Amino acid sequence: RGTRVLRGRCYEDLDTPPYWPWVQAVASYVRDCDSERLRSEMGAGASDIAEIVPDLWAKLPGLEPPATLEPEQARIRLFDSIVAFLKTASRAQPIMLVFDNLHWADTSSLLLLEFASHEIVDAPIFTVGTFRDTEASLDHPLSHLLGELTKEANFQHMQLSGLTQDDVSIMIEVMSGTKPPRSLA
Repeated sequence: RGTRVLRGRCYEDLDTPPYWPWVQAVASYVRDCDSERLRSEMGAGASDIAEIVPDLWAKLPGLEPPATLEPEQARIRLFDSIVAFLKTASRAQPIMLVFDNLHWADTSSLLLLEFASHEIVDAPIFTVGTFRDTEASLDHPLSHLLGELTKEANFQHMQLSGLTQDDVSIMIEVMSGTKPPRSLA
């Protein structure tokens, strides 16, 4: 329907680098976008984003490395660069960010999600995050993020339950065109 979907996934047992779901989402955009448009949409923040999305160095030759900053300043500059890029890119085509398994996300990814959620409210960007509530205790960083997001007017939390046997049977039938035996469902 004309919306660009960018996906990122968190993993439990893989030793992924910080911001991994964001890296996946932005890297998919980088792969599918021509260099000229990408340079225009990322603007001055391209080198900051390239620090976590190395594909950008090849896609945008001549990109200068970012100035060295204190870690906290570099993090805020990265957050601002990603948000500015997403807002600019969404002007041409609405964007849907989908982050799976946020209960396994690193703290840096969740902090970027919190920052972005406050900054993109006026842009055509829709964000979906999935998580298992049984995996996120009250002291989990995701619980803090959810607490912050509930303050946003456009935040909605939807709790989904598992499928019933009849639901599974219908899903199999719709996908395969054949009604499955009850034992399979």
